[in-house]
Amino acid sequence: MPRARDPFNTALESLRARALRGVYGSGGPIVIIDEARRLGLSTTPVREALACLCGEGLLERAPRAGYLSPRLDAALLRDRFWVRLRALTTSLELTVDLGMTTPPATASGGDESVQELFDRLVRETGNRALVETFRRVNAQLRMLGDAEARVFADAEPEALALARLGVAGSRIQLAAAIEAYHRRRMENAAVLVLAVERRGTPPPEAG
Repeated sequence: MPRARDPFNTALESLRARALRGVYGSGGPIVIIDEARRLGLSTTPVREALACLCGEGLLERAPRAGYLSPRLDAALLRDRFWVRLRALTTSLELTVDLGMTTPPATASGGDESVQELFDRLVRETGNRALVETFRRVNAQLRMLGDAEARVFADAEPEALALARLGVAGSRIQLAAAIEAYHRRRMENAAVLVLAVERRGTPPPEAG
């Protein structure tokens, strides 16, 4: 007999994945009854999951009732990239005596490889506050969904090159590449916001 699924976790995993992919856009409402129908659940576990995602910073409570995807603006996006950059450069500084560790090989694509690299660099510090800060802002940045891939034509090879430096490069090379990776996105924050707001319409290509 198939094992009964946990309604809350089912809703949480699905809604989190959709938020991280940027499905709800910037400031878009989440219609609880529609999500419940999509998942074949009652509205109660959906509401509970949405409240949990608010605590993770992936969603916001609407002023009167309900939930919204957080509205992005270029200044906020630049700040988030800056915080993630500082978390990563601090992690490299704190673990300089460890040397470079080689992660297990994975078959993931460029974006997933970069995410694995960033998470590993921060975890190696053993600093729980740094890990928590990084993971919160990183999740908020992943809400850009496919915006980065649509704005930067070379996003996949760029990510793969960065991930390779995490395996075979020096710390100096890796730090410089992480800095360039983030500076590029900070300089194009307005274009990224536009890509999120106009999801489905290709934005102008960034430099």
